[in-house]
Amino acid sequence: MIGWCIARMDESVRRGIIEGRYSEMELEGIRCGLQRQVEERTKASGAILGLFAAFDVMLVMSKTSPFVFAAMLIVEGLALYAAWYLQAGRMKRQYNDALKRGYPGLERLRLG
Repeated sequence: MIGWCIARMDESVRRGIIEGRYSEMELEGIRCGLQRQVEERTKASGAILGLFAAFDVMLVMSKTSPFVFAAMLIVEGLALYAAWYLQAGRMKRQYNDALKRGYPGLERLRLG
């Protein structure tokens, strides 16, 4: 059920990288495209951060206990990381792992 919201790298491209089918120029193009996707998805996480900030303001305004506020911050941090990882981090990891297997000498093309 949650599988529809998990971003994945295109399987044929990932296999092509693992098998070393691309030239260095083609690989650079793939990297740039993925970098753009990761940046867009990371920026979209800002909307989630804004929503969490609104929740925090409401907690402060309602004079909630510091324990509840701290717990909420921890839950929000974990949720934000999980959202980022499922939408951007996983694609970075898949690309970097495929690059390491197919092109071990081209570490400079890793996604940072």
